Amino acid sequence: MARTLHDELGQELTALKIELDVCDPGQIGDRLSCARALAESALRKVRNLSYLLHPPLLDESGLMPALLWYIDGLHSRGQLRIAIEFRPVSFPRLPGEIETALFRIVQESLTNIFRHSKSQDARIEITQEMPTVTLRVRDFGKGIPADSEGISTMRGVGINGMKERVKLLDGELRISRAEPGTLVVATIPIVEGCLAKGH
Repeated sequence: MARTLHDELGQELTALKIELDVCDPGQIGDRLSCARALAESALRKVRNLSYLLHPPLLDESGLMPALLWYIDGLHSRGQLRIAIEFRPVSFPRLPGEIETALFRIVQESLTNIFRHSKSQDARIEITQEMPTVTLRVRDFGKGIPADSEGISTMRGVGINGMKERVKLLDGELRISRAEPGTLVVATIPIVEGCLAKGH
């Protein structure tokens, strides 16, 4: 999705802006200025969304720097107080598809916390212990409904998306009440020998 936004829609918006830039403002007046401003605004939004969906830092430096960057951005906007812990402290690079999946699951979990839980705090733990990596995201809000039986009874594109990401990597995703709050746990197997490569 990030590549499509950047390479296709982003390129079309860039071309539109170029066309608008070379038009004679005297011919169309305020309408041209308005159209140019809209194109610039749309292009900025596409670039920002593309960057958030898959920041270059994730490919360049790995999961830990990318998540720290993302969480720092959330802190600066005052959305949540987020504690994050990596084990081991010198967290290794993981295969690229696992790093991307974990990054997106953290994003979706934090979005859900912000929108639905009424919690002001969240805690993230990521533990790499061969042969698996385990992600835990917990909030301290109102929690999932008491009659819910985990993810099987929950709905929504975001939750289904998390479930599919983990399933494609032969992993398991569980969502449960945490008293108080909600706990998301994703466990993904790591293929032997992939740690050194990081992909």
